[in-house]
Amino acid sequence: NHKSNEIARPSTTRTAADILSSHLEFKRPIVSFCQSIDSLLGGGFAVSEVTELVGLPGVGKTQLCIQLCVDVALPKQFGGVCGEALYIDTEGSFVPERALDMADALVNHVTKSSQSSSNRSAGKPGRIIPEWFNEENILDGIHVFRVHDEASLVATIQSLPGFIRSRENRSDDITGVKLVVVDSIAFHYRSIGPNTNYKARTQSLMKIAAFLSDLATTFDLAVVVVNQMTTKIDNSGRGAISDGTKNEWDSSSGSRVTPALGESWAHATTTRLLLSEGNAENSDVRHCTLVKSPHKPVGTASYIVTEMGIRDTNFECHSSSNDEINDHAAQIEAQQPLLQQPPHQQEEFRADADASKYSVDSKRPRYQ
Repeated sequence: NHKSNEIARPSTTRTAADILSSHLEFKRPIVSFCQSIDSLLGGGFAVSEVTELVGLPGVGKTQLCIQLCVDVALPKQFGGVCGEALYIDTEGSFVPERALDMADALVNHVTKSSQSSSNRSAGKPGRIIPEWFNEENILDGIHVFRVHDEASLVATIQSLPGFIRSRENRSDDITGVKLVVVDSIAFHYRSIGPNTNYKARTQSLMKIAAFLSDLATTFDLAVVVVNQMTTKIDNSGRGAISDGTKNEWDSSSGSRVTPALGESWAHATTTRLLLSEGNAENSDVRHCTLVKSPHKPVGTASYIVTEMGIRDTNFECHSSSNDEINDHAAQIEAQQPLLQQPPHQQEEFRADADASKYSVDSKRPRYQ
């Protein structure tokens, strides 16, 4: 029997007009610094939603999460949200050195973009970089929670509203926490013991999913959760499963690789991205497939993981002159849906939509 206080919580109501108005309100997404991924998502990782990253080990799930934690600090005048990030690390996979590499690349890029913007404006001052925008402050804005079991994970997630409120209005420039990452949601829930209560585990997982969704909408932030892949034994239906993910079928063993945590979890997130490796001819290239989204069509983007972070496949790590650096804010804003942008900004974004071209650097190091 359920206690009365557990079921006596009525839901609030909103009119369809109110919901439509909030959806049409422009909310700047968080960019990944990979234009193909951002374009696939309509400009970047959306706020007020839960986005799931799923894939086999080594495809760059954690690298993408760290990249987002760094990019969330990008100043608004350069196309960012100017916020902080919370990183819940269940596997011990957060690497601060990688965050520093990406932060250094971000600061250098913004600095050169500002100078390039000034030069192209015939002597007019470019966008002013805030004094606080440096590598140290970017890392200070990434708050890492290391959790070692399911109980700690649940307790940490439930404590997030208080922590997020404590970070609000701390500065005129920083907007507070705009990104929550859980890497990974599956790690503690996939451990199987002799006395595992599968029903209780599923209920706990669904409560976390509902809590994270409510957190995203209440605080107007992006939630990114990492999921793992598992092998499913099934001798029927050798095609796409109900979540839309196409899986490689092994006819000899009657098995296929599919996202973990089951179909109930697949319906709990707003957007699902499947990360996968490329072919043997170009192993450095990985693919990001949008397999589930309520407002974007399915599609695939390609990316690479470089020393500087997540980048497009035609990106080259090299030192460029100011004239060769494209204004990153223009790239970001041009990727975002024009219908969701304020009318006075739409024409400006179209005019700045050009992007510089780069060649592939075959000597770049490989990161996982």
